[in-house]
Amino acid sequence: MHTRCGEKNIAMRYFAFGSNMLSARLRARVGEFPAGVTGEVTGHQLRFHKRSVDGSAKCDAYHTEDPNDVLHGVVYHIDAAQQVLLDSFEGRGYSKLKIPVNVNGDRVAAYMYVADRDYVDPDLAPYHWYKQFVIAGANEFALPKHYVRTIAKVPAVTDPDSDRHRRNMTVLNRHIAPRIPTAGEGTCAARSRSACP
Repeated sequence: MHTRCGEKNIAMRYFAFGSNMLSARLRARVGEFPAGVTGEVTGHQLRFHKRSVDGSAKCDAYHTEDPNDVLHGVVYHIDAAQQVLLDSFEGRGYSKLKIPVNVNGDRVAAYMYVADRDYVDPDLAPYHWYKQFVIAGANEFALPKHYVRTIAKVPAVTDPDSDRHRRNMTVLNRHIAPRIPTAGEGTCAARSRSACP
């Protein structure tokens, strides 16, 4: 799989840890790409605290510097044109960071999107549909069950835009396995939304 990075049409390895872990969601955004492979980044923690233009929280790879913290995700290979598309979807408030990713015992260089400090708001919560994209991607690649359960416990809120909610749920229902129940749905505690205990 890693040999694909030497091909001329491959511009970067992309480490997805949020909603883009779900291959169907990423494919809908940038087109076709080789199959992804799971990876881990140490010293980072999954948090739902990046302020989005829709007023909700999106995922961030929060840098804790603690080697015991592990961020799970998926490494995809995308080409230059797809990189431009992905940049446009990620939007304002994210910066690309080159990091080492542990993949099947090897360390490979990849890029991930991290939240800019000015866009971090620990009092925000994700919309239910967005959190379900993250869970769906984690299930697609069989991330550790305890990790998925912890994501499911993150408080989420209802999207006030019913059309947007319906569109995204339609995509989810078309592409994912049965949904994991979300603990505390309908609640939104004013605290940092961390996906790690």
